[in-house]
Amino acid sequence: MLIDYVSGAMDENGFEELFKGSLIVPGQQAQKFNRLMIYGLSANGAEVRAVTGRPVTKANHRGLFLRKSRVASGGVEWVYGSVLNLPVVKNVWQMASVYRSVRGNAKRGGAVVVDVLNASVAYGASLAAKRKHIPCIGIVTDLPEQMVTGTRKGHVRLVRKVLKNCTGYVFLTEAMNGAVNPEHKPYTVIEALCDAGMKSAARTERGDVRKCIYAGFLDRRYGVGAMVEGFIMADLPDAELHIYGYGPFSDELREITAVHRNVVYHGTVMNDVIVKEELGADLLINPRPTGEEFTRYSFPSKNVEYMVSGTPVLTTKLPGMPEDYYPFVYIAEDESAEGLCESFRRVLGLPAEELEQKGKEAKKFVLEKKNNVSQAAKLIRLIGQAETRG
Repeated sequence: MLIDYVSGAMDENGFEELFKGSLIVPGQQAQKFNRLMIYGLSANGAEVRAVTGRPVTKANHRGLFLRKSRVASGGVEWVYGSVLNLPVVKNVWQMASVYRSVRGNAKRGGAVVVDVLNASVAYGASLAAKRKHIPCIGIVTDLPEQMVTGTRKGHVRLVRKVLKNCTGYVFLTEAMNGAVNPEHKPYTVIEALCDAGMKSAARTERGDVRKCIYAGFLDRRYGVGAMVEGFIMADLPDAELHIYGYGPFSDELREITAVHRNVVYHGTVMNDVIVKEELGADLLINPRPTGEEFTRYSFPSKNVEYMVSGTPVLTTKLPGMPEDYYPFVYIAEDESAEGLCESFRRVLGLPAEELEQKGKEAKKFVLEKKNNVSQAAKLIRLIGQAETRG
């Protein structure tokens, strides 16, 4: 099967080279999700061409023009369209470039998979697929109207056009089907996927100070403020909270770390650095509140990345998290600062052997049930079910 996978995802080396030294690095969780899906499709025997609109903006890259290029990596052909890094112009440029690329490749048949939230490139690809009468599967990781990072009305309208062009969908939760799929097109739920290659990754030696880690978007809406306040309130003399990421809470966090030395802010680093740190941590935390409407439609991929490290995980009981995850994580029932304080004390008060066993069982679970090869097989089956639309 020939698949054009259209997104903003880049191969690991290319992404690091492009954004090395940038203070603002574009969505690494989205990068990882799409990259793992691409490699998973390839591992299932598909011929995959990753057609990429490189995620450069004036904020994260100084270059004005990036040339088109191709790279072979991980058994995949990565096709990077040219970029004219000017507001609005860049999106139209990339839309036209992807349309031509996908339409030319569609002569060979196959299918198209698009990251619908990358609206400009996804629209170009979905339009090409529609006109060539080949399946187009949209991967929907968030409702565009409810993205916590904010979005423009024009972006929402374009995403909706992409969704209309698609012949099938990948959702992160079952609830999203009701919100996105009124025509009852074929769909599958893939809430997350972990790197099958992490099977051989061993936990690294820990020090005397217990290290707790949060890695992700820094926003009070994601519970980061309550997490920091709860950790400070817990007053654990042998523990530190290490935070990686960037967002609206960054400046306030810097002020907090200047006063509380057991809270350490590392800023934005590449995902491979974070994964290495997770392997040597004592506890990984996701404090995302469950009351926000967007949590019904999303599943944080960081939970699976956390679990495959073998380090125990403390998380809230998110509506989009299937119940089969529950036995393998520690649940914070109370999401307030006071509640998270008690959760830190409770979990870090458990015997080291129990914590280690919890982490091992979580790793085994996600590697067996949620690895990127088996999850990508669901997408391949979906492509076979999706009817083309004229």
